[in-house]
Amino acid sequence: MLIIQVPIVSILKEEYIMKKEKLKLISLLLAAVFAVVFLSACSGKSAEPDKAASGQGGKTIDYSKIKIGEITSLVVNDGGWCQATHQSILAAMKELGIPEENLLVIENVAEEQVAVANAYEALVSEGANLIIGASSGYATFLSDLAAQNPDVIVAQHGDRTENLIGYQIRNYEGMFLAGYACALMSDNDLLGFAASMSEASVRAAINGYALGAKYANPNAKVQVVWANSWYDVDLETQSAQTLINQGIKYMGMEASSPAIPQTCEAKGAYCIGYNVDMKALAPKAVLFSYVWNFKPIFEKIITSVAEGTATSSDYYYEGGECASITEFNDDLVPKDVQEKVLKVKEDIANGKIKVYGGELKDNKGNVLVAAGETMSDEMINTQEFLVENVIGDWR
Repeated sequence: MLIIQVPIVSILKEEYIMKKEKLKLISLLLAAVFAVVFLSACSGKSAEPDKAASGQGGKTIDYSKIKIGEITSLVVNDGGWCQATHQSILAAMKELGIPEENLLVIENVAEEQVAVANAYEALVSEGANLIIGASSGYATFLSDLAAQNPDVIVAQHGDRTENLIGYQIRNYEGMFLAGYACALMSDNDLLGFAASMSEASVRAAINGYALGAKYANPNAKVQVVWANSWYDVDLETQSAQTLINQGIKYMGMEASSPAIPQTCEAKGAYCIGYNVDMKALAPKAVLFSYVWNFKPIFEKIITSVAEGTATSSDYYYEGGECASITEFNDDLVPKDVQEKVLKVKEDIANGKIKVYGGELKDNKGNVLVAAGETMSDEMINTQEFLVENVIGDWR
């Protein structure tokens, strides 16, 4: 793996530079923890680096010419979103027999045109023929660049975007389990959620959590507090403290720093970790964690590029093993709760539970889904609403 340094000042936002120092304090611990959890979640044999591997139907696919470029908004061992994406890429490459040296990485790329363009050009100049944009904020800029250079395939997290392969995970499945568990354990109808930015996947996490809580307790309400930042230790600490001050003892989160779990631990509250396994950061507070597992999706994207079948209309939107949860914290989660959560997980997988099944209303009283119907993926992907039992606004 090669981490490329691009000498363009605009790539590094000042706030990112300051936060990078904080990230260094936790990245080594989280990298070790995530590696253990990820290998457990992504079961299957590992392939030794090779020039070819067997694809679907047993046919041999040549991966020797695949060179992947990764663009991330923070560092690849940030303990959160970027780390989950990066480890998924590495796991997919290992499974397909692609040597790690075929991965090029540019970190700390701001969500702005000049920064993204310079990162893209640097990767192309190094021979990348597949570029993965790990932040939804890159979509518009990468779309324009991909249109000018169709020989380089670009995959972008988020909604469908012209000229880009899209990929997304049904995180609401894992977060439904998170809300369900918290509601089962709480003796209070009011739960909390500490959120980062009001982006569609974040709203999906909030709504999934709230719907899971309601499934366990029809009277459950979820109070949302926004940090309005992707990574800010101080603001995330304040978010958790604000919820705790309202008497909330159980909360979900969509954030990357250890601030929320550690604040919960210090104040006798509990939470569900997010992005990576956060148990080691706050073992007396983290019940379990929601973990992004992009490995199966990246395997499919890489294979389509190697086969020459990839097109910009490709879109991968998957749940199941991709919307993973870690093992339970046995010291905190009773066995009967664990069994109930696993049963609900099974019922989501077999379709008995429709997370976005009707009747479903937003918290303004509008009917989103009629009784007996299920919300479309297009509407789920945009998530311009908060469901009925959420206290707060998404705008």
